[in-house]
Amino acid sequence: MLNTILAEANEFSVEVAQAWSKSIMLGLALALAAIGLALVGSNYMKALGRNPEAGKAASQIIIIAAMIEVTALLAFLLGAFLL
Repeated sequence: MLNTILAEANEFSVEVAQAWSKSIMLGLALALAAIGLALVGSNYMKALGRNPEAGKAASQIIIIAAMIEVTALLAFLLGAFLL
């Protein structure tokens, strides 16, 4: 009887640990992606304020932002569906 209770307790704690690890991984990945996008946007606006002619090269910034978004999406998919 005691072995059954301990086995169930260990299974539950493993499931809880897996859920916590997924949550922490997803939270960190999405939070850091948001911080990265904020830094890219902020620095782009600073540069645009200093040199308004540089606004024509906005395609490079969009590509960098898209790479950050893809990284966040892959982290979400990995955490939510594969683990």
